[in-house]
Amino acid sequence: MHPRHYRLRFAIDVLKNVFAPQILLAIVFSFCRFKLGSFSRVTVYALSVPATGALRTWYKDRRDRAALAALGAVPIPRVRGKWPGNLDIVLGFIQSLHDDYPMQFMDDLFEQYGCKTLNLRMLWEDQIWTIDDAHVKYMLTGPGFEWFNKGYYYWQERFESLLGNGIFNRDHEEWKAHRTIARPWFAKDRVSDFTIFDHHTNTTLGLMSTFSRENAAFDAQDLFARFTIDSASEFLFGNCLNTLHGSLPVAGRAKMGPKGSSIDDEFGTFAWAFEVDLRPSRLNTTRCLPSLLQDIQVQIARRTRIGKPWPLFELFKDKTSESTRIVQQWLQPIIQSALRQKPIQPRSETNGEEGTFLSHLTENTDDPETIGYQILNMLLAGRDTTASVLSFVVYFLAMFPDTCQRLRAEVLHAYGNDGLPSTEDMKELRYLRAVINETMRLFPPVPMNLRLSDHTAHAYPATRDTPRYAVPPNTVILYNTFLIQRRSDLWGADALEFRPERWLNPECAKSLAENPFMFHPFHAGPRLCLGQNFAYNEMSFFIIRMLQQIERFDLAPDAQPEGSLPPPRWKDGKGRQAIERIWPASSVTAFVKGGLWVRAIPARKD
Repeated sequence: MHPRHYRLRFAIDVLKNVFAPQILLAIVFSFCRFKLGSFSRVTVYALSVPATGALRTWYKDRRDRAALAALGAVPIPRVRGKWPGNLDIVLGFIQSLHDDYPMQFMDDLFEQYGCKTLNLRMLWEDQIWTIDDAHVKYMLTGPGFEWFNKGYYYWQERFESLLGNGIFNRDHEEWKAHRTIARPWFAKDRVSDFTIFDHHTNTTLGLMSTFSRENAAFDAQDLFARFTIDSASEFLFGNCLNTLHGSLPVAGRAKMGPKGSSIDDEFGTFAWAFEVDLRPSRLNTTRCLPSLLQDIQVQIARRTRIGKPWPLFELFKDKTSESTRIVQQWLQPIIQSALRQKPIQPRSETNGEEGTFLSHLTENTDDPETIGYQILNMLLAGRDTTASVLSFVVYFLAMFPDTCQRLRAEVLHAYGNDGLPSTEDMKELRYLRAVINETMRLFPPVPMNLRLSDHTAHAYPATRDTPRYAVPPNTVILYNTFLIQRRSDLWGADALEFRPERWLNPECAKSLAENPFMFHPFHAGPRLCLGQNFAYNEMSFFIIRMLQQIERFDLAPDAQPEGSLPPPRWKDGKGRQAIERIWPASSVTAFVKGGLWVRAIPARKD
């Protein structure tokens, strides 16, 4: 079934689970000429639904056990809640998304059951959660790569309006085709001259300087999101969105949005973007594009939290449709222009300019819809993940002045106050790479991902710590990068501490070489992020230029929007929540609630 037909999928589910049992029962009653009173008949019909559900669950469990026994595997440990269907676990998990430190609810469950893979068995359906790096490796590499995919129920269907048939929303042959087209572009390391980065970095640092001269707090997360989307849009299709020239959140007046801060202005974040007139003639879509994309992402995150029956809440209106329509209205003329200008021969054959990723796509396909979705996939990847990492880097630099001082010393030794970095010499800044990696270890930009097992039963290989666990067919598996990269048995007793120096230890390099799945912020296996080098180069270049001009950062809790600071009860909690001074959160990507408000102290001029 095509993922766009989510209403059809939901209707079939309702028919199968609600109406089919009653229809079958009515046929039986009619055939047997069995008569009941009106009240009794209604009662029997009503009870037929849960009874059929229980029978179906029993049959599936029995079938799965037989299949798993044939594999010589044991069932994954099940979480045992106090209420039927683990309803208390479901409610506790949902509540934790709003109130708790990220992944704390799941971390507590893993600790309680003493294992790294659990079956939450939510509402009588298997739902596997794992922080076992061996299990993740099995799913993302080798034969497991073909057996475990994203699945249209749990991924494609929910993301279809935003990602469409793009590279992040497809599996198997369709994904391979997209990958084949995109790989040559990113393999050429097209950011070696850093011209685009330098231009947008200077604009961003100019804004920071203005705030620092006035000793004013600013939302660094918002600035970084603008920097990365302006850079990515110019790099990908040569049309900069110029969001850095829009209105910025102001300390004391900014409001808390679902992803960062919001301003009551048409160029603000998504929460306020729909208070303006959305008619194309009245809307500056270029400036509002980041806001519209954020709105779509938040709606998709809600679908994920609701789970499989999410179409029930969008039966009459797709809640992403308005934002998606405006984004596509803005994007399609750019695509049509590129298609009209595509050369007769590929640029590689005519020795012409390399062009943009958009022009590269037009040389490989004439389908404007496919091109549009590919652009949006890459635009979102280039914006959200990199902005997330830069935000948490600055957070740690503010938290640890000694780290900031050491990193600044490395930068100034290499480039002075105004030297420009290049691809090759940036690789020599080992402490810079250590700071970036340690930040991504504690706050990976994509904290969690998922796979769906195919129609046959599989078994994870046994390890030193775990038996041969069985995975039932058609089961969703969520693997938690956030918790894997904080495991003390992988990273040591200080796993929860921010300590970049660990990356300079040869033992760390040895451990990573032996087990690369202990650290996979850019994913792993055949779906390893194509833009990994692009992201490292962009982040490294920006941090170097930033520390040439800024001596240190101070957190500005007085500027945080109301409700965005960590709740007092975290002080008595376990792990990092007891020391965190911002409220980390995640939807698809990690972010700071209410924004990362800081004050920048400018470097002294010698």
